[in-house]
Order: sequence, then structure tokens, then C-alpha cells
Amino acid sequence: MHGPMRILLDSGVFSHSEFAAPAVQESSVCWGDRNIVAPIHGFVRKPPDKNLEYQRQKEALFTIGRLIREGRIEAHVYIEILFERMRGKGGFPVLNALKDCHIEHCSAALDRSKFRRTGNFLETISKGGKQDRRSDVESGTATQVAFLEWLCTLRKDHVNVLIQHAAQIRLTEFEIESLRNIDWFQFLCQRSGTPENYPDVFHLWTAERNGLHAVLTLDERLTNLVSRVKNEKVKRIEIQTEVLRPLDLLQKFGIGKPDSVPMNSNKFYYLNEVIQ
Repeated sequence: MHGPMRILLDSGVFSHSEFAAPAVQESSVCWGDRNIVAPIHGFVRKPPDKNLEYQRQKEALFTIGRLIREGRIEAHVYIEILFERMRGKGGFPVLNALKDCHIEHCSAALDRSKFRRTGNFLETISKGGKQDRRSDVESGTATQVAFLEWLCTLRKDHVNVLIQHAAQIRLTEFEIESLRNIDWFQFLCQRSGTPENYPDVFHLWTAERNGLHAVLTLDERLTNLVSRVKNEKVKRIEIQTEVLRPLDLLQKFGIGKPDSVPMNSNKFYYLNEVIQ
């Protein structure tokens, strides 16, 4: 491979790259002739995942962050990944495996806002899946899953009409080409089993359309889907973009032993402490 390996980071990579959590520790302080107990704010390392293999995958993100900073990996995100990150909880800005990493932005295979418009930003960033519907989270035709389900209903005649009106919809040549190859996305969605998995398929489609080498994820669903499709006797589509978990990605660089996490477990750190 000439040049850096170009990969798309899914939203789980960003959330799992944070290894510290805020904490409060009581400390005895001398105040005049009295000792008082005062709360001291700091942080601790998050407890490890019960699944040790999954924990190893998360810890490998430190090495991946280093490879990005060294320019050996060119990391990418796109708008749907950013929306997914907005749905998550706010992060804690200490000990992030992706600190100081430059992240490129690539184009979505299709820009959802050109087909599904809404003035409700919460609807825009909502997944619109089963959990959202059970929790009365914003739903509608502009949510992520609703849009992807609609894409799966498009027949060739529908696609031709959309292409005929490309100027009015403000479609780019890149998006027009995506529409011409939408059966690639639809086929993988059919194989994915449920609309809950359509966002992952769309991430892979976007990476494929942008010519990226891989999608990096900690979730096994997409890796298992791609493996099943590639092993089918009748090849319906070709998948050029790999789906890799962190340790698999490190193996591509010949790294068998990831960097250690620069933070001790069961230790309280003060806010002014610097972790290298």
C-alpha cells in the first residue's frame, strides 16, 4: 500500500477512546485549629469491560491514535457519524486515545438532508430505531433509520426520476453515481436482517463510495455481515472496503503488542495531573 491507510471511524471508536471518568475523593484539610473533610475533584480510569477481549479491542485504540498522529493512518468521518456522536453523552476531556488526531471529513454516499428535510434538529440526529420509539424519542421521516428504510424501497424507475431531477435536489455527481449503484446498499441491508443495522451498512457504503480502505468498528455485527456475504457461493456484489476491529487493524501494520494505556487502575488523579 502506498501512502497512509485510509479508514472511516465509526461512532463507537470515538466513545470508547475515552478512558477517564470524573471522580471525587474526600480529603482532610487543616483549617485553623480544626480538621475538616473537603471533596477533591479529579478523575479515575474507567472500570474495564467484563468482556476481556472487548477490553483489549478498546485499549488498542491508543496505538491506533498514535498511528494517526504519525500519519500512517488517515482517519475519516462523515455527517452521519457526527450525528451519532451527538446522540451520545458528553465526553470527559482527559486521556482520550484520539487526542491531537487529525480527522478528515468525507462525503456521505447520499446526503440525507437533500431527501428528508425537517426543522426539528432532534429528529435529524435521532436514529429512529426501536429503542427510540419505546423511549418516545423524536421520530419521523427524517430520522436516520426512516431515511435508510426509504432508500431500500427505491426501484430503478424511482432512481431514474430522482436522477432526472438531480439539479432541483442539488445532487452532486458523486451522489448521482451512488443512486445508480444503490442496489449494492439495498442488497447488504437485506442481508443485515433488521433496519437497526442499516446505519452500519450505510457507513460501509459511504466508505466504499469514497474508496476508503477500511471501516474501523468495535462492533462485530458489520464484520460478521461482510464475512457472510463474502462467503456466499453466488457473488452478488463486490466489497472492496474491509471492516476491521482495532486489533485486526494493528495486525495490518505488523503490530502484535499494542501500546499500554498510560493510566493506572484504582488510582485517583488530581485535575492538574498530566498523563503522558
